[in-house]
Amino acid sequence: MKDQSQSLTFDLSEFLPFQMSVLSARMFARVMEDAGLQVPEWRIMMALPSNQPCSSHDLCILTAMDAARVSRAQRRLEDLDMISVIRDKADRRRLVVCLSDHGTEEVSRLRSAARAAESRMLDALGPEDRAQLKTAISALFERL
Repeated sequence: MKDQSQSLTFDLSEFLPFQMSVLSARMFARVMEDAGLQVPEWRIMMALPSNQPCSSHDLCILTAMDAARVSRAQRRLEDLDMISVIRDKADRRRLVVCLSDHGTEEVSRLRSAARAAESRMLDALGPEDRAQLKTAISALFERL
């Protein structure tokens, strides 16, 4: 008979989704800290430039977050004067989100900081490994 404790063993540190989550969080920790943002707020800021104006529902899809997280992040970004949220005149139930002038400036800074953080992380890999990683991640992302 198999030892039941072995079937219950799970090494989180070897679980790929956990490793990817930790890599992402640590890679962007400094970027987030410097901007005073959390991940949901950062995702919205990065999604808006090429998708604005857009609805809160659209932001849920673009950022892969649920409505409650998007709503909380929107409120905080609005408090920080990074975005403006207005009611759609055609559909009063719909909220329309756009970057403010301050938010537009901050996106430019965030984009540069994010690219630098990504570059520092990928510097640990050679060109071939980098290409394979991008291909593998893209394939996994497509399956979502």
